[in-house]
Amino acid sequence: MKLIKTTLATGIAAALALGVAGQANASVYASSSLKIQEFSVSITGLAANPIQSYEFQVTNTATLNGASSPTQSNNCWGSTPGTGCNTTPSLDATAANAPGSTIIRANNDFSFFGPGTETYSNSDSVIYTSELGNGVASSTAQIAESELQGNGAARSSAEITSNTGFVFTFLVSGTGKLVLSFEADPSLYAEINQLAFTSGSAQANMNASFSLTKNDGTSEVNWTPNGTAANNDCEVSGSVASVTCAEDNDNVDLNRNISVSANPATVQYSRAAGWSLMGITVDGLTDGAWTLAFNGNTSTSTRTVPEPSVLALLGIAIAGMGAVSRRRKLV
Repeated sequence: MKLIKTTLATGIAAALALGVAGQANASVYASSSLKIQEFSVSITGLAANPIQSYEFQVTNTATLNGASSPTQSNNCWGSTPGTGCNTTPSLDATAANAPGSTIIRANNDFSFFGPGTETYSNSDSVIYTSELGNGVASSTAQIAESELQGNGAARSSAEITSNTGFVFTFLVSGTGKLVLSFEADPSLYAEINQLAFTSGSAQANMNASFSLTKNDGTSEVNWTPNGTAANNDCEVSGSVASVTCAEDNDNVDLNRNISVSANPATVQYSRAAGWSLMGITVDGLTDGAWTLAFNGNTSTSTRTVPEPSVLALLGIAIAGMGAVSRRRKLV
């Protein structure tokens, strides 16, 4: 009986020690951030102000170990510049913080909290200014960040979308031109460090795209900047032969996914703060209504699974408790 108690106590102590040590040293972390400034749209070759309508939306979500924050979302719209989204900031949504997070992101705090020693999942997004809403060159910010200390799973995402409708009217026979330009500061980071796990992953994602579509469906321009202007990632489709698109600047990748699954491992992209010039020129626009759309999404995903040795020792401890209990009943 003494031997059984000694073995049981040793097993429990070892299991608890490994579990505590694993949680103390664990770090599975991912973050994704995108900031945009000096965003402007210039349209030439037109008889009058072409803007017909616009609509903006921001959405934030966060989940930690199956518990999710309420989706934080907001939108605004207008028919001419200076109406609708004419507040400061132009459009804002409350930061999303998953229940159980040990760090709470304040609204419009776009700093990085990790990697560190906390457990949390959060996101936030804002349109600070809008060329169409309050007459200042557009600027936005969005971030998603998750970190685990021990076993579990976390996800977060922040999304900004905008749609702007144009009506083109030409004085004489000819075509119009649209020039889109802005500066971007992206950041992606994923890390697994000193965690005892069977399997796990940390992933950070960023996707930004622009489209210009003729509302009758005869022409569409799509741009997904990847940091290489030489590839001319601006694609034109449809039956309007006059429409062309060229990248003026594509100096940083805004469509990238990074991940790690080894321990330890770190991968990052453009983590240091800094602005890069971006832009395209779309020429040959014909009479009719067109819609310019932007979609920016930043998201993270982190997951861990406990090391088998920890589970095995816990199983031995639980089984031992049952054996001792049965022996006592027999005695």
